[in-house]
Amino acid sequence: MTTSRRRFLAIAAGIALLCGAALPFLLPEPLHYLPDDTARFVALFPAPPASDSAETRRELDALLELQRTRTLAQVDAARADRKKDVGRFFAVLGLDPANPPALPRLRRLTDRLEGDVSKYVRAPKQAFRRLRPYEVEPRLKPCIDDVQGDLSYPSGHATYGYVVGSLLAEIVPEKRGALEKRADEFAQQRAVCGVHFPSDLEAGRRGAFWLAGEFDKSGKFQEDAAAASAELRAALAAAGKLTPWSPPD
Repeated sequence: MTTSRRRFLAIAAGIALLCGAALPFLLPEPLHYLPDDTARFVALFPAPPASDSAETRRELDALLELQRTRTLAQVDAARADRKKDVGRFFAVLGLDPANPPALPRLRRLTDRLEGDVSKYVRAPKQAFRRLRPYEVEPRLKPCIDDVQGDLSYPSGHATYGYVVGSLLAEIVPEKRGALEKRADEFAQQRAVCGVHFPSDLEAGRRGAFWLAGEFDKSGKFQEDAAAASAELRAALAAAGKLTPWSPPD
């Protein structure tokens, strides 16, 4: 082997060692907190009522009554809640939704939670393949139009709302009751708009509390949640909504 060839290989080996040492710092952070296997999540849910069952008929009649009695203000509120966004909970915390603090750590955390929620909810949706209520009952006229082609059971929207409501209640326990009520409202908007059966919403609630327990098992989630918690509590204190707070030792 020539001297120049040996020199080249030595330099290449050195670069490889340096890249290997730097690799943990160069790799992107994981985008998910939960494993890919959704089988245990799917097993949580009983099969939804059949489309031609008496139970489904009762649910459809309840949705028709909601449609008959809903006000323009209720429709506007349901449309405003169509997006899965932690900002939809800010008013309950005392923050101005129109001019909120940036809260990048909280938003990164809830965006990653939403990614896991969507992945997990997709599995039982595909397993049960329940049609949307307006596909079963043509008299239902949805007040939102972003659900075409999607399946109904469980409600991903409700699941997300209950996951985020539970998270925020852990960060701001002083607002737990109001946050739980807001999560219920966030889920119920899907029935107001006629795009989910009530049993879809209840299944979303069941799934959310299981997912919350699974998130707690993730060290990365715990780390990100602690950072988001300190950030949100500091913002609330700065806005005069809470006293300053720091995590316990």
